Amino acid sequence: MQLNYFPINFEFDEYQIKTEPYSEDRLSELRELHNTTHSFFRNGENIYISNKEGEDISLIGSVVSRSVFEDSQVTASLIKHLFFRTFKDRFPNYIPVDFYPFRFFSAQAKDDIIYKVLPENLKKRVAYKKLIEVQLRLTEINGKKQFGFLINIKRNWIFNKSCAELHSEGYNLLGVDVLHTETIPGLADVLAPNEELLGVITEIADSKAKIETNEGIKEYPLEQLFIKKSKYNIGNYLSFAISQQKSDEIMNLIESKRADIYNTKALYDEILKISKHLFCENGSSILFHNKDGFCFKVDDTPLTVSNSIDLKMPTFIFDPAATKTNSSSPDLGLSNYGPYDSSIFDIKSPNVLCICNRNNRGNFTKFLSNLKDGIPQSRYFQKGLQKKYDLQDVILNVRELQAYSIDDYLNVISGYDENKPHLAIIEIPASFKRQADIANPYYRIKAKLLSLEIPVQFVTSEIIGSHNEYILNSIALQIYAKLGGTPWVLPSQRSVDKEIIIGIGHSWLRKNQYAGAEQNRVVGITTFMSSDGQYLLGDKVKDVPFENYFEELLKSLKQSIQRLSTEQGWSDGDTVRLIFHIFKPIKNTEFDVISQLVRDITQYKIKFAFVTISTIHPTMLFDANQPGVSKYRSNIVKGQYIPNRGSNVFLDDRTSIVQMFGANELKTAKQGMSKPILINIRTPQGNYSSSDLNDLLFYDLGYITQQIFSFTYLSWRSFLPGEEPATMKYSNLISKLLGKMRNIPNWDADNLNYGLKRKKWFL
Repeated sequence: MQLNYFPINFEFDEYQIKTEPYSEDRLSELRELHNTTHSFFRNGENIYISNKEGEDISLIGSVVSRSVFEDSQVTASLIKHLFFRTFKDRFPNYIPVDFYPFRFFSAQAKDDIIYKVLPENLKKRVAYKKLIEVQLRLTEINGKKQFGFLINIKRNWIFNKSCAELHSEGYNLLGVDVLHTETIPGLADVLAPNEELLGVITEIADSKAKIETNEGIKEYPLEQLFIKKSKYNIGNYLSFAISQQKSDEIMNLIESKRADIYNTKALYDEILKISKHLFCENGSSILFHNKDGFCFKVDDTPLTVSNSIDLKMPTFIFDPAATKTNSSSPDLGLSNYGPYDSSIFDIKSPNVLCICNRNNRGNFTKFLSNLKDGIPQSRYFQKGLQKKYDLQDVILNVRELQAYSIDDYLNVISGYDENKPHLAIIEIPASFKRQADIANPYYRIKAKLLSLEIPVQFVTSEIIGSHNEYILNSIALQIYAKLGGTPWVLPSQRSVDKEIIIGIGHSWLRKNQYAGAEQNRVVGITTFMSSDGQYLLGDKVKDVPFENYFEELLKSLKQSIQRLSTEQGWSDGDTVRLIFHIFKPIKNTEFDVISQLVRDITQYKIKFAFVTISTIHPTMLFDANQPGVSKYRSNIVKGQYIPNRGSNVFLDDRTSIVQMFGANELKTAKQGMSKPILINIRTPQGNYSSSDLNDLLFYDLGYITQQIFSFTYLSWRSFLPGEEPATMKYSNLISKLLGKMRNIPNWDADNLNYGLKRKKWFL
């Protein structure tokens, strides 16, 4: 396997560099006087000075020695500045989009998908181009510390016609969201101008536009404004400039190229070509250097790696004694043994409210019959919901609608305010998905039922009319989980320590996406799972001002842990391991909360790990020996160069990447490159200091990586393994749904903290 990572080579362990004591005024003064030849950057209380190509200025700074790896932050800044200046010297016609991550657009017409189909007057003014991104990383793979560059390729829109030009053409700019561009002083032709999304144009007079921003109405010259580079905005302009038909053709062309754009083998080849352009000249490695003797070369071939650990697919368990197991398929295990909690599940004859349009009752009742009793000739769903999940009966109460209107739905549901069913199955048309969130019947129906503590399973009219065993199998799994059932669990880690895995998610409540939008309120979400994967409970932290978030999250965690400790019979003095999965850290806020939690709960010996799990990162894995797999009865090959599921690399002692979707897991070739997830055991950042925390932290990266991999088999949305662990999946689903329902009239999300705490209502 190979990473998209190109190692940097030094011929020394230490280097010399000039420094001065830091002050903001002095840093600004030095940059103003010498920025054309020197780089100046701050680290701690010092200004560091790198002379790329200027005269030696003896009055500036004093010489100090620094270590390549012990002073890694200083070294990293030097590498970035030297790389940037060398790039500008070698390619003077390129104007980078950003200094770091370093980004620039390809200048070749072949890398603009729509170049050939645009009229001459729009070529190079409107483009969908290859964007190259270079990031620096310090790794310690197999015990070897090294710096290296990560290379990525994306596709982005270019639209460099100002609003002044668009207005002169007669294009209607009213109601369009716009960017304000501003060239950074001294960086014209060095970096692309800064862009800030302001708001919506409300009025145009002469050469100026009034814009509704988060700070009120503001006025800007039209030549400083550009439309937001979204598919919608650019499509609208192209419809105006060259016709609706031609605009549709261009958008369809981009869509048709998706499989090519995201083809992993093609991406790998492109990255190799770019590395040779960036790091070589005339077949030899470039020496990146300054006049002070700091220099390095970069490999033009990516780093070859192998699996750091052997990640194992978990065994699936279907009874508390762990005597009924299956090591290959949770679906087969369920068919053979029934669900894990069959003997203690207390809703053996669930009462289900079923709502359909009267014109679709025939298809709907056939669907319900097949769901309940199964399809006899099928391979995966012969038993149906009732027998497969060991239920005594499934009582289906069918109610009809006159029309697909929100009032009709709510009228039926309102009759069950007192006599609540255990679950609702509701037919909706697929067109609901295209409606705005606040008026969407889907979210209004869900909000009403959840306020009554009734989980709901929506099924579109189209699926009801053309359902099959695969669809029914997944729906039955979701229904059992929504009723509060546990279909299967994983083997518990044999340990003297108690263990709880806690997912923490949060989302900002923000007015809009424009500059200056206040993020003054935050909502937190917590999900609790046992080490064998049982969903213990979920809790929603109240929507609170940010300054109160610490207190509310701490209170929520304390109450939940106290409840679980009683239920699970923890004894004073027990060692308890809490593994927190978090997906959007707010600097050190959550770390502060967890540290305080550990100190406040004194009756147990608590150790904890604070783990972030991310799908948004620049590191990729390639396997040139993976030929891909052919789709059944098709010559289309998917997954070339994508490593097998479970492939992994430890980037250092606290960071790993794991390939979750290999060639076999991809649904179609259009999915293209499947990136690994990045797992990081976090420690406090910046100047945070707490000497007594070291003894509390749990650092076993191998254990945590295997556990997260195992938890990808627990989503209960499907029998197939997921790309994310259940903790992450659940928090994301909850956050998304709460965000969608936030503005629904009379919806109170705090209801979720009561009867639905232990049910997977969000699946």
